[in-house]
Amino acid sequence: MSEEKTTVYFVRHARPDYSCEDDRNMPLTAEGKADAVIVAEVLKNVSFDMCISSPYVRTQATIKPTCDQKKLTLRTDERLKERVRGKLGNQGDELQRRRWLDFDFHEPQGESMNSLQKRNISALTNILSRYTGQTILFSTHGAALSAILNFYDDTFGYQNFKRLEMFTPYILKVTFGMNQNLIDQSEILIIDKSEGLA
Repeated sequence: MSEEKTTVYFVRHARPDYSCEDDRNMPLTAEGKADAVIVAEVLKNVSFDMCISSPYVRTQATIKPTCDQKKLTLRTDERLKERVRGKLGNQGDELQRRRWLDFDFHEPQGESMNSLQKRNISALTNILSRYTGQTILFSTHGAALSAILNFYDDTFGYQNFKRLEMFTPYILKVTFGMNQNLIDQSEILIIDKSEGLA
């Protein structure tokens, strides 16, 4: 008997409006909204059994055109929210590097990578158990997705995260086996915004 596989399409959100200081309610820019339509176009031939998202506005808005097109109910899970940002000052890049070197490190009032990984994996494990053999649309964040990928492959580190951070939106198709092991992964969509961030 062949192994029953579960397929998850991880979608990293499109470009948000960083001028909004409320991380949870940060909307997409006009460009981000246009890119969300591209996400729907790329996924138009995929049949999804369920859809889950971080509760943040930008992740939900990125997959809303896909959900509308396919008449999917968009569920959210608080465990899938982005890493809680603390006081970064002007040391953002250095603190990022330290968090990847030491998963228990966090800036004042911030969240460690270990904490981020544990809650995201807890949610993903529940989803994989409940929807075994199905196809799932999963809208997420850069650090959260990186933490998930590191859980399955500890060679996924800081440089991989920095690469992924440039892609907004980004779609990664991942196949999981019956025992929730990662079998295969392939990049379905990369929209590289690194030039705009320079």
